[in-house]
Amino acid sequence: KLSPVLRSHMTENEDDITRLEIKLDRMVIYFAGANSPAALAQKPIRFLFLDETDKYPRFSGREADPIKLASERTRTFWNRKIVKCSTPTTRGGYIFREYERTDKCRYFMPCPHCGHYQAFVFAQLRWPEEERDPEIIKDKKLAWYECAGCKGKIKDVDKHKMTLEGLWTPERCRIDSNGKIKGEIPQTAKRGFWINALYSPWISFSEIAAEFLRSRESIELLMNFVNSWLAEIWEEKTEETKEDKILEKQGDYPEGLVPHGAVVLTAGVDVQKDHFYIVIRGWGVGEESWLIRAARVEAWDDVIAVLFKTEYKRASGDPFKARLSCIDSGFRTDEVYELCRRWRDVARAIKGENHLSGVPYRPTRIDRNPKTGAAIEGGLSLWRLDTSLYKDKITRMVNSSPGDPSQWHVFKNISEEYVRQFCAEHKILVRDKKSGKTWEEWKKKSAGAPNHYWDAEVYAAAAADMLRVSSLREEGQSIPYIPKQTDDDSKLGGWVGNRKGWINR
Repeated sequence: KLSPVLRSHMTENEDDITRLEIKLDRMVIYFAGANSPAALAQKPIRFLFLDETDKYPRFSGREADPIKLASERTRTFWNRKIVKCSTPTTRGGYIFREYERTDKCRYFMPCPHCGHYQAFVFAQLRWPEEERDPEIIKDKKLAWYECAGCKGKIKDVDKHKMTLEGLWTPERCRIDSNGKIKGEIPQTAKRGFWINALYSPWISFSEIAAEFLRSRESIELLMNFVNSWLAEIWEEKTEETKEDKILEKQGDYPEGLVPHGAVVLTAGVDVQKDHFYIVIRGWGVGEESWLIRAARVEAWDDVIAVLFKTEYKRASGDPFKARLSCIDSGFRTDEVYELCRRWRDVARAIKGENHLSGVPYRPTRIDRNPKTGAAIEGGLSLWRLDTSLYKDKITRMVNSSPGDPSQWHVFKNISEEYVRQFCAEHKILVRDKKSGKTWEEWKKKSAGAPNHYWDAEVYAAAAADMLRVSSLREEGQSIPYIPKQTDDDSKLGGWVGNRKGWINR
């Protein structure tokens, strides 16, 4: 009634306005609660607006979930539109999962000082370091936004002009100096938009800073701040590797060259339905390691060539082959088993698990006598890995101090794809809402983000553990070797004094 345009479409009949229905001259607006199956399943509708989807009940009475029920009502129309809005909650929440399937637009605006386009993020909010009283920051309006480009101060009065000149920009696209979107725009019919309280013309930067300072001492208040003010999912991160950190680890050697300190190579293979990701890593004294190769291949013949037939050399010409390869058996399981039988001395089928009780890995015999069920001597074993343990170990090595022996390196000009996949996960604190118990888990930062090189690194590290590379010593001291595959891991501790090469049984 307060909008002249909408008021012009209202009928003269007072009965056309009820609590759950408004009849206009061109359309009808229906209102329904997410917990009412009857209201969600009555009418064919062209435009569906779902608000606060993360607060919907999982099921509507005895029916399916309310979002599916409501969406079914739009099937009559070829030109339907469904709009889903919500404050995000957790990574498993509905709105986050839906947003991940879209072009993931964020609103980029030009800095009033330098013109650099940027999306507002909380990390750039600033206030005087010496001031910690939220009420003083709020009352005196002490906070400002720091431009990610020129470091200039952006004030509340600048927001109005900036928002008028902004552009919705898909993920991994950028805006050039002429205000044009550059990059590969995702081809999808699903559009996604994200915005937080920093953009609001009604909330000042100082109010947001004050709310953060009030909330940071309480998990419940901080969770509300992250969800409702920052529009971010709630996760309590305990460990994370940044892409810049990996780039800092680049050595001065090219891909395929074995650095002088490496004395044994291991490999990890992440198997997908129609391709493979391979990591080959060299190991030396103190578990110092060097990435030798990171590759995606398309066929088993390529896997065999990279793992077992390719010689990797030092600058001096000394040849090396991968001494042990751990191959993921989650996909194409029978094919993995067959390959590991053929190359049993240098390959093992593995299966990752979040946690194993008391051990980093545990073998289980696969090949058994069909009549007696007894394990076949020398038969294939499946090696179960504690992936959380190895992810912790790799993260520790990546973040090791300069003086630590377990330095971790990658070859120069490492690909963006490798870096992105290596950093695709972080360790978060998971809370049970009912019991209040907490535990740590490695999870993907983004639901659809590939993490294949990260997984392959985990498998290569496990292979190094199986070879006892932690026992490598300086020149002249004994080094370990690995015998043929066995389900008795106590037999993996043999020793030889030959530095020149690994001895096969």
